[in-house]
Amino acid sequence: MATLDVNGQIVGYATEGEGTPLLLIHGTTQSRTGWDMVRAAMPADQPMAYVMVEFPGSGESAMPDAPLTVEGLADQAAAVMAHLGHDRYHVAGYSLGAVAATGVAARHAAHVASVTMLCGWVATDARMRITFDLWKKLIAISPELFMHYAMADGFTAEGLAMLEPMVDMMLGMANDAVAKGSAAQLDLDKVVDLTAMLPSITAPALVIGGEQDRWVDIRHSHALADGIAGARLEVLPAGHVVIQEMAADVARLLAAHIAAAGA
Repeated sequence: MATLDVNGQIVGYATEGEGTPLLLIHGTTQSRTGWDMVRAAMPADQPMAYVMVEFPGSGESAMPDAPLTVEGLADQAAAVMAHLGHDRYHVAGYSLGAVAATGVAARHAAHVASVTMLCGWVATDARMRITFDLWKKLIAISPELFMHYAMADGFTAEGLAMLEPMVDMMLGMANDAVAKGSAAQLDLDKVVDLTAMLPSITAPALVIGGEQDRWVDIRHSHALADGIAGARLEVLPAGHVVIQEMAADVARLLAAHIAAAGA
């Protein structure tokens, strides 16, 4: 694990492997481990140099001292890649990470070979704002209470049937799993609007959405794909936590997208 000072913000990041550079950006409340299950499922014959950055208030990144912005998160992630010497790379993000990945592809287009947005959106709607407010209140009361709700609402019924024997163990890890900077991340979730950025994206774009996503309705994936020239949409039969529930399917789509885009 390492850190980088980007305009006064200490940004945590981790690297693993050698090969095609792939920047991975986690979602709200998470840390660099958010993509672990997908990385584990990536094909062995397609070696990657993974770079996992962390949002302010997650993992090794310092707490923010100002409201977060999409531009700021995108520039921090791009700064880490430049620091590591990656002039051309692929980027994938999940949830708020998909929003940040969109920002990277728009603001640093010359360096992005492809972009993949998992459970992303263009503009936050009223239902999402109310949901994110609920997240903040639950986390303030108890990270374990939030985790219990997130499991119940974030997975499909089929996924929960497999997870049920592990619920108590997962809830016991909530205090460590829910990022200290979640409130600041949720404040950004509530005001996202990428409309002006989308025309600047020139890299091949893949949008992946969960058909049963209760937090970021699948309509948002359609809108995101429709707003980016040439973007492709894939819909998986999962809830918002598709990054865990269908990690192998996400890995398959991501690997194929990167291979098709090339360097």
